[in-house]
Amino acid sequence: MQSEFGTNPDPFLRIDAERRARAEQTFWALLSTLWRRRLLIIGVTAVAAVASIVISLLLSNWFKAETRLLLPARGSSGLLSGALLGNLPSSASSLLGGITGDYQRYLSILDSRTVKENVVNEFDLATVYDVADSEAPVHAAMEVLNGNVDFVVDEEYNHLSIQVYDQKPERAAEMANFYVAELNRINSELASQSAGAFRRYVEQRYQETEAELAGVLDALRDLQAHYGIVDLESQGEVFMTGMTEWRLQAMQAEIEYERLLQLYGPNNSAVQSARRGVEAANRRYQAALAGRERLMPVPQDSLPNVARQLLELKQDQLVLAKIVEFTRPVLEEARLEEQRKIEAVQVVDVAVPPVQKARPWRALIVVSSTMSGFLLAVLYVLLLAWWRRHHADFAQRFKTAGAGAAPHPPVETN
Repeated sequence: MQSEFGTNPDPFLRIDAERRARAEQTFWALLSTLWRRRLLIIGVTAVAAVASIVISLLLSNWFKAETRLLLPARGSSGLLSGALLGNLPSSASSLLGGITGDYQRYLSILDSRTVKENVVNEFDLATVYDVADSEAPVHAAMEVLNGNVDFVVDEEYNHLSIQVYDQKPERAAEMANFYVAELNRINSELASQSAGAFRRYVEQRYQETEAELAGVLDALRDLQAHYGIVDLESQGEVFMTGMTEWRLQAMQAEIEYERLLQLYGPNNSAVQSARRGVEAANRRYQAALAGRERLMPVPQDSLPNVARQLLELKQDQLVLAKIVEFTRPVLEEARLEEQRKIEAVQVVDVAVPPVQKARPWRALIVVSSTMSGFLLAVLYVLLLAWWRRHHADFAQRFKTAGAGAAPHPPVETN
């Protein structure tokens, strides 16, 4: 290939070829260095392998006990589930032990400080974990316990697993089952407290409603006693019928009086008797309008106001009676719910003492330690070879830099 360099090859190709040659030379130099130090590398790797085997054999065996749990398939029962929980928001239904379908509540209980302290105290874990001499043995034991307990929620089958690791299989199983017992106990206490708060609310509301209903009934009785009204609608219907008849009788008496008056004059005894009949009919009619009639002893100008008061009291009575009717069974069910023991979870598999160890993973420890020893030995050999090749250059640079920083001698002038 001809170029401005004459018969020389393309400079870019030459540079690339030189770069590949240098890389190949460096690669073989590294392999040569590693080969010369192969005994050191093999020795360090062997030492690491033997040490890891010995250490892994000295490590204590840990066993894993596991219990599998499910949420109860039921919620609150009886009147509350049908009459109350169907109409209340989820926050109110959870007060009475309603099931939400997730495990957040139970994971919070299991991971709480109270449960951890109970586990530490129940199994004397401060002594088991050899932290009894620390400043805060319970806290130190809880820290170790955190690494020996796992709470796993299986999303595929929707169950909760409590996994406990311990050096003794029996104690691991007992701790796992103790976690379940503490979960049910604390959840039952919390649910009972919530149900008690709800029961007190329902009870207070029931008592207030009963008091309001009693007040309305008293007001209704006083109003009826004051005006002499038992049934406004029935009495009003009969009263209006009577008023029509009384008005008609008054009109007939007036017509008869006018007829007799025209025939016999005002001094006739029959005319005077007819006039007294007209006056009596009018007095009876006016007395009924004034509220002096026993059938409806309410003045006509006051009747709308009295009717309105009666209607309001009747309406209040009806509403409050319905509230009392609804609240009474709810209160009884809330009282029963407060006393009922609520199981947080259902145990599918009780934890049993495991047969096979769960950790340490000795094979993994040996393999990882051996590989780490090999890599460290290789790195040491390469770094040592690099330093031997370049330490003289570094020393010369340091010397030159030190000489350049020294002050120059003064220049003599004639």
